[in-house]
Amino acid sequence: MKKLIIGSVFFISSIVLFGMTLISASVYSLYLTAPDIGGYETNLGLFGTALKEVGIAPLSMSLVLLVAGIYLFIKSESR
Repeated sequence: MKKLIIGSVFFISSIVLFGMTLISASVYSLYLTAPDIGGYETNLGLFGTALKEVGIAPLSMSLVLLVAGIYLFIKSESR
């Protein structure tokens, strides 16, 4: 039961972190189009540049939490 609760917390935290990262990148992409702030890299595109500026660390942490949550789900159901 304990692993199921911890796994569900990891899973939900992963979803929230992933969503908030994408929302912050989309909000930041609006500022990249402003002429006085600067531009964006053409090979990554507008959203790719914003996602690079926000950082890859939140996406990586979200992936780790997702995998850990699924693992704990499986371990709790196997007993």
